[in-house]
Amino acid sequence: MAAKKFENLTGAGITEEDESKGIKSMSEKLESMCPCYAKMDVLFGHKPNVTPIASYDSQEKDSLNGDDDVDVLLDKENNCLESPLNLGPLLYNEDDLFQVENLQDESQSESIMHSTQKRNQALMPNLNDNSGSKKKPMDICETSENACLEWDRERWNEEKASNVEKQQFEEVKLQKQMEFEEKQHTKKYEFEKEKWNHELEFKEKQCHMDLTIAALSSSRPIAELERILTLINKK
Repeated sequence: MAAKKFENLTGAGITEEDESKGIKSMSEKLESMCPCYAKMDVLFGHKPNVTPIASYDSQEKDSLNGDDDVDVLLDKENNCLESPLNLGPLLYNEDDLFQVENLQDESQSESIMHSTQKRNQALMPNLNDNSGSKKKPMDICETSENACLEWDRERWNEEKASNVEKQQFEEVKLQKQMEFEEKQHTKKYEFEKEKWNHELEFKEKQCHMDLTIAALSSSRPIAELERILTLINKK
């Protein structure tokens, strides 16, 4: 890329000719050379040349011959403007676009930091293995998917074991609660029964006392009063 080479040159900067054209910063200079330079630089990982994925599928050569072919593809008729990813400079000014890119970078960084290390290892297979030939893209995708499935399976097993332990705890808790409530009901029943018996005994004694007082204060015989008391108890 001509713009990337210019940026890496020692002494690269703004000339009087650039200032006469209204270019006041290095970013404006690079954008004039390649309208989509800011986004392309991020996509290429801030590198002057990145081997495309298609080269992994080639058995005859593993790299491009040079940077000239890439420059022709990128510079010819401003092909980068046709991509939806590069509509930012057309819809926003440079400051707004810079803020949007910063927000996107921050959100991506936070999501990566919150993901587990095991998940990252599953999603990022070892591409730096120098043994054997280069892996094809389909093999890399298959390896990543298998690792993700294995991670999901282990997570499901852990959640299942946790749910079983939680269910057992709830069952024991419910059983203890039922036993406690049953004891409480039993104690309450025994108390009410004993209270009722005491009340009956008290009433019976009270009746005997009332009959005795009535017999002493009247001319009826005690035998007749006892017969009346028996009839009352039967009722």
